[in-house]
Amino acid sequence: MNGAQGGLLMTEGPAVDTTVTLMPTTSTTEDVHRVHTGTVRSWTAGAAGLVVTSHVSADPGTVEALDGQRVWVSTEAGAPGAVVPHAVFQAVAQAHRADELALTGVMLLASETRRAAVRVPASLPVHLTTPEGVADARTVDLSRTGLRLEAEDLPAEHSEVDVALELDHGLEVHARGEVVRVDDETHEAVVRFVELDEGAAEVLERSVLSQLARQNRGY
Repeated sequence: MNGAQGGLLMTEGPAVDTTVTLMPTTSTTEDVHRVHTGTVRSWTAGAAGLVVTSHVSADPGTVEALDGQRVWVSTEAGAPGAVVPHAVFQAVAQAHRADELALTGVMLLASETRRAAVRVPASLPVHLTTPEGVADARTVDLSRTGLRLEAEDLPAEHSEVDVALELDHGLEVHARGEVVRVDDETHEAVVRFVELDEGAAEVLERSVLSQLARQNRGY
């Protein structure tokens, strides 16, 4: 992965007016499955970058829903002026005003300088359906936009496949993908998702961020 990763304080954050998405790290109620949006209004780092606080404007419903929760915050890929094209960090959200959240304890989880979504190393079962049949494989890494897999029998480059990806807790994500690269020496292939519904994308994003958070904690 290019860029920073691993529980670092983000002393240089997204530029003012950058759009971010906010997702609660827990999923105990229906509302926390929603992905919220906001706009960065300030980013302040204390002495030696030991304390980072950001203020994000959002609609009152978002402020009420996220008040007091730990959240994942993602910059939009390619946001003008962002410190990196795409970054994900973790913070605690607190209502500052009716239309503004204060994010404290901001910790960088991952950043990507060349891709539109952060990736996480992961070995998960994945099943590919092609006109020739079903092939079993395992992921090497994945993101909400695609995955890299390893298998003995690889699909043909530039072919389209139906993907069934087994996540933790018995969840399964289905997508239509295009095989964009095949490496016969390493028995690896890269699949880009071309059809993935919004609900599946959110489940996948939550899985990726959960695994990044666990890896940064060292377990």
